[in-house]
Amino acid sequence: MAEEEYEILPHKLLSDLKFDVEALKKKLTDPDTKTNELILEIESMKDSVHELNTVFEKALEMTKGQDLSKLIFDMNQKLEAVVNQNETIARGMIAISDKLEDFMQRQSPRSSPSMASSPGMAVKHTMGPPQSTLGRTAPKPQGMMEEVPPPPPGLNGEKKKRVGLF
Repeated sequence: MAEEEYEILPHKLLSDLKFDVEALKKKLTDPDTKTNELILEIESMKDSVHELNTVFEKALEMTKGQDLSKLIFDMNQKLEAVVNQNETIARGMIAISDKLEDFMQRQSPRSSPSMASSPGMAVKHTMGPPQSTLGRTAPKPQGMMEEVPPPPPGLNGEKKKRVGLF
């Protein structure tokens, strides 16, 4: 028999290695909650990517044969219209806020002189609760809604429950 060199290992080290191997085998056959959660996240992301791919395929089918530069120009104009509307709304909100602030400042010295001497106290308004707007809706922008494609199939007007980052 050929002389081979053997390294002597302590019994404790061998038992620890056996325990680690058994723990790894158990994890492979019975994953823990973190691993299951990760698997569910991956499945959710896979579904989302598939839905996104379907939306892109439908958009590509809808734009076949169209001049892309004209399509991009139209979309850019619509986006600029939305930005302008948002700017107008923001300016209106600032103007209302300024007028309300001026009104509150004019009301506070007349209502009670003691409030003017103590700047730390909050000012209470007497305008009442806001009116209900249940029957009112904003007007639809003209020319924009006719070209919007329908939502992708499978949504049925319900929001899908998302787990994780998205």
